[in-house]
Amino acid sequence: MTVNKLRIISALLTMTGLVLAALSWTDLCSFMGCSEAHEYRLFGISLQLVGTLYFCILAITMLLSTRFSSFAPLVNLTLASGAGAELAMLHLQKNVIQAWCPLCVGIAAVVYLLCGFAIIGAVIESREIKTMNKGMLFSRTLLLIVAALAGFAVSFAGIKKPEAAGLDASLGKQGSKVEVYVFSDWLCPICIKVEPALEAVLPQIEKRAKVRFIDKPVHKESMNFVPYHLSFLVNEKPKYIQLRKALFELAKSNRNPSLQDVQTAIAPLGVTYKQLSFMDVSQMMAQFQALATEYKVTGTPTVVVVNNSSKKSKTLVGGRDITADNLLKAVKSVE
Repeated sequence: MTVNKLRIISALLTMTGLVLAALSWTDLCSFMGCSEAHEYRLFGISLQLVGTLYFCILAITMLLSTRFSSFAPLVNLTLASGAGAELAMLHLQKNVIQAWCPLCVGIAAVVYLLCGFAIIGAVIESREIKTMNKGMLFSRTLLLIVAALAGFAVSFAGIKKPEAAGLDASLGKQGSKVEVYVFSDWLCPICIKVEPALEAVLPQIEKRAKVRFIDKPVHKESMNFVPYHLSFLVNEKPKYIQLRKALFELAKSNRNPSLQDVQTAIAPLGVTYKQLSFMDVSQMMAQFQALATEYKVTGTPTVVVVNNSSKKSKTLVGGRDITADNLLKAVKSVE
């Protein structure tokens, strides 16, 4: 195989990696591993953006290396650091998430194939030149190893969920292996009907499970209530249920409430609305969408009870399913 053929193959692989990185921005991949992996950030930057930028930089340096030989070492360093970073990502999926994202695995495969072809190309070039400075070879190899280790270290230290930044949008028993996801819409009449059942058993459920109330907007106007709801969920946990009831009552008469309308509705509870940042709201809504995709939630109200250890789950949909007895039974069934 000639060096030119290797360059063509490497270029095609780089484009493949770029396409996979672009696809990771979509909902094409709906496996559990995809939904979970896409919630993670590298120092606050989405992994989708990191992957896209990586392959763009790699493509540019490869192109420049065909005209300027001084860029060739930069290509190798980029590949080595990428290989280390992908090792950290594979560790995350295998040992932390415990589920695989096909797109992420595909991207890792592309990076390692590119590294393999780069090594083959280096061997072919050294044979053509018929000279090999052992000292230079050792120093270059050491530099690539350092780049790979740096890529792994930076990724291992920097990849975290947004929640790790301090936002806690859950109630109940923290650290429980059982989680209860309550998907609802502020203008859904059935959601309002099942609220008494949820309220009645919530104290018992909170002793056994972690509970998350999730916005699943079916009506467009429901988005008007999301920032207020998320603020109460994060900042007003002791009074959350009362505030939730106040929002549902407000939604009956006003589908586009102003800040003053909301403040008036919650005033009897002695609560002042604390605005979350746009980034916080966006990240939490992205998490909610990922959960809805993972558990195939298309309507409201829906309650999903899942054991994160055994992966057992139970889904309750609609007013007939979501009763106080069924909620308790669902939690016990997955424990």
